[in-house]
Amino acid sequence: MLEVNREMVWKGTKTGLHTTWELGKVVVPTAMLVAVFRASGLLDSITALFAPYMGYLGLSGEAAIVLFSGYFVNLYAAAGSIMALNLTIKEITICSVMLGFCHSLLVELPISQKAGSPLGYIFIIRLACSLAVGWLLGVVLP
Repeated sequence: MLEVNREMVWKGTKTGLHTTWELGKVVVPTAMLVAVFRASGLLDSITALFAPYMGYLGLSGEAAIVLFSGYFVNLYAAAGSIMALNLTIKEITICSVMLGFCHSLLVELPISQKAGSPLGYIFIIRLACSLAVGWLLGVVLP
């Protein structure tokens, strides 16, 4: 039987606070940046620019912010963007699955290249899979 003691609780608390801090360093600034974009009107411009293309994926133009932050920064930046936007459950689902295939490109592509993978090929495969599953879910989900 597992016995909970003071040391275990302290270690778990310390680890949890450290993890919260690490995630917060990305999620909070991203959410704030999206809020600034919204207040300045820049979000409306970005939304209008990408809305026609995002429609093919069953997404609103605002979802482009989520995808770009996830594609180029990381999944936590995408989570911060989702928190700052008014996306539907369908849009969050589609973006989440798409980002599962293609995320953190600025970090992961150089790592793949160092491992011996052809950079262009890996990029195209990941992005194509992401867009294909986005299109499929956009068609299938009500």
